[in-house]
Amino acid sequence: MDENTQRKIDELTELLKQTANGKCAIALAGAHAKGTADAASDIDFYLFAQEAKPYEERKQLICSAADAGTEPWLDLSFDATPWGGTMDFMYRGTPIETTARTISMMDRVVTDCLNGKFEIIPATWTSNGYYTFIYLCELSFIKPVWDPDGILAAYQQKAAVYPAPLRRSIIKTFMERANTWIDNFHYESAVRRADILFTAPIVLHTVMDMIQVIFALNRVYFTGDKKLEAALSKMEYCPAALRSNLAFLLSTPRDPEQLDLQRQLLRQVRDELCEKAESALKECADSLSA
Repeated sequence: MDENTQRKIDELTELLKQTANGKCAIALAGAHAKGTADAASDIDFYLFAQEAKPYEERKQLICSAADAGTEPWLDLSFDATPWGGTMDFMYRGTPIETTARTISMMDRVVTDCLNGKFEIIPATWTSNGYYTFIYLCELSFIKPVWDPDGILAAYQQKAAVYPAPLRRSIIKTFMERANTWIDNFHYESAVRRADILFTAPIVLHTVMDMIQVIFALNRVYFTGDKKLEAALSKMEYCPAALRSNLAFLLSTPRDPEQLDLQRQLLRQVRDELCEKAESALKECADSLSA
């Protein structure tokens, strides 16, 4: 990391501390946490705190630091959405994205995920919904920059081993979702009619559901929608029919024969995943009963 970026991170860490009351922890996320940042990368922070300072006080702090002529965006609270609250602004020419959560919210969602409980929440900025198990996934790669009370260290220890209850729940949930349309007669008739506005979303969501199964089969935390193809290429297991046909599956040919070929490919991948899923679910059951 270059000296100028590190200086910004240090300064922003001090700023973000001031937006919280009580104990807090701060971590880097995004490209800077993963070691893939370049000159155009923004800086992503996660803030975990006992309590947010009042909105107007936080806004004044952020506005005083933000670049002149820019308008920061702050949510009213750190629990404003299922994924937390945001504090986004420009700082010395660099976009800063901050996700803030209360410790009580973290405790609840992390505990649920460890026990295999999660939600899939519709959101416009992600194609297949927001998965609350991303809380554990984020803990697998964020880099603490301020954690004097060991708040983040404790969370990361809990997420260090991929939990069997979550693996079982993800495989069962997303395998069922992936099975929704493949053998459905409405999909078949839409293929014959080349009704691409009907077929295209089916294929996209089926593929995205299958990807969640693949991550869980590999005991790899899902870290977001970006660079998924690269992530799949590194998996110990990924169906060859899916990986080698992604471009075709995500196209929308106005040709019944091509649309039917998409459907047959989905069925082929589904059948392979079902076999793997059955074996993995047995492993989970044995692990949880031990």
